[in-house]
Amino acid sequence: MPVDRDLLRDARAAADAWAEAQDRTELAKADYHHAVRRLHLAGASLREIADALDISHQRVHQMIDEAGGTEGWKPRLKVGDCSFCASTADEVDRLIAGPGVFVCDGCVRRFRAQPPLTSSTAECSFCDRPAAEDGWLAEQAGVRICDRCLEFCDEVLATQG
Repeated sequence: MPVDRDLLRDARAAADAWAEAQDRTELAKADYHHAVRRLHLAGASLREIADALDISHQRVHQMIDEAGGTEGWKPRLKVGDCSFCASTADEVDRLIAGPGVFVCDGCVRRFRAQPPLTSSTAECSFCDRPAAEDGWLAEQAGVRICDRCLEFCDEVLATQG
């Protein structure tokens, strides 16, 4: 008995639709895992994410690993700790926040007076730019700040005087 062509066409169309749905599902899963990873990299703990999404923290850990993990990322900072000297907000007069890094007034003064220099090809942790050709970078504890950002910090401190 020959295969019914109309039914065969319907079966092939259903197989194509199923394959497309599987592709969309895999893309949605990857998007979900990347969104969870971004939550963690933005500072949320595995347990906080798990509670918010109503899943186990072990599953959150698996998702983050599948999406690229956290290797190479800077450790989470407590808000208010100087990234250079680790002084807390209670121990300093002022803290200036950068994108995920902080510098205290004491480090700004110290670096302006005598910067611990690093190579000019390294990038500033505040502005992500390499030091200007005529500029420099100060580095301590694996965190760097360029002379332009230190000048900006000086201005901020002067206005808050």
